[in-house]
Amino acid sequence: MKASTLLFNSLLPAAAVAQNITFLTGFLQTLQGAGLTQLATVATQLNSSSVGQYLLANISNGSPHILFAPNNEALSNAPKNITGDLGRLTDVFGYHIVPGNFSNSVTRYPNVTLGRTLLTDPALVHLEGGNKAQVLAWAQRADNRTHVLNQRNDSTVVNVTSFGNLTVFIVDHLLEIPQDFNTTVPTNNESLSAIQTVLGNVQTPIFDATNNQTSNVTLLDAINSQWHGFTFFAPNNDAVQSAMSTIQGLAGNATAVQNVLYNHIINGSTVYSPVLAGQNFTSTAGEDLGFTINSTGQYVTSGNITARIVQPNVLLPNGVIHVIDKVLLNTQADSSAASSAIASATSAAAVTPTETQPIGFSQTQSLNPSGSATGTSGNNSGAITLLPSLDAFVGLGLSVVAALVGGVLTIV
Repeated sequence: MKASTLLFNSLLPAAAVAQNITFLTGFLQTLQGAGLTQLATVATQLNSSSVGQYLLANISNGSPHILFAPNNEALSNAPKNITGDLGRLTDVFGYHIVPGNFSNSVTRYPNVTLGRTLLTDPALVHLEGGNKAQVLAWAQRADNRTHVLNQRNDSTVVNVTSFGNLTVFIVDHLLEIPQDFNTTVPTNNESLSAIQTVLGNVQTPIFDATNNQTSNVTLLDAINSQWHGFTFFAPNNDAVQSAMSTIQGLAGNATAVQNVLYNHIINGSTVYSPVLAGQNFTSTAGEDLGFTINSTGQYVTSGNITARIVQPNVLLPNGVIHVIDKVLLNTQADSSAASSAIASATSAAAVTPTETQPIGFSQTQSLNPSGSATGTSGNNSGAITLLPSLDAFVGLGLSVVAALVGGVLTIV
């Protein structure tokens, strides 16, 4: 009997179904053949927790999945506070698994492919409704390699393999889960330091349902941790500098300054760039935000100001940022429209996502800026699939998943 089979048999319960053993054994062999030998060790670790078993069971359920699989070097260089902590390790690897068929979703930056992962830990994911998994974004760049976005260490796909329903993207770094705004700006996006300062000097009311009280916090605090679900069109440093004279002229009018900033935000909804194309949304100030897309890029308009989105989809635990090249100097507000928009967003947030294809993918097919190619949507069956509850998997006793873990691992 082969060593891989012996390993799997040692990991699986006696009640494991033969087809699961076959799947897991074959997948482990696939990983070993791809040189991903450290994944088997991680697999056994994941299989020792109910959440880890849940992740592994999803990968073996027969539906399409992508595994972003760290290679041996990536795992060797991974922070010890992750690899040595089962809870954190499980969360991190959940962020490496994307359910769905993305076989025809080839996008070239600034086109971006986004799919929801299996990361749902409420300590790390604070999106609207409390029922949404964190997303992962990736795209081809000018070097013709696929890059996972929003990573401090540039993570690229160095090889691709597959086994059954699984597509394994082998990556050269362990992927990082999105961090809060204050952490993201200095480490990943220094071009937002100016707007970070501005946000820290403007107040906004926050309602606390635990005590039924409303208090004022800075917009920086709201974006950093208070809001659950928002989209922020963040002017970069050059944009803020160019508009500084106008901004300073509003210094004595707190309402006008607040309205300008509110007109950069969609509150209550996390809207990724592919979903924006050709649509209209209502800002936190109640003003219209219009979006267009053409061969030169993607644009947002508020009032009579149009800005280009120069860096889409900066992911946060509680929302998303799209970096823009101009300040949207619109001081107007419509409180009635704002109230209606947040009510609609709150209602929509209560619905569990049922995306069945890469998020908004078809809407950005025409974006073809210099150096980028048009993506093809094909007939993707889905970026997201509805998953059974954790209890359902645990009840099945599928520690069989363990084996899977070997591959699953990961490899995620």
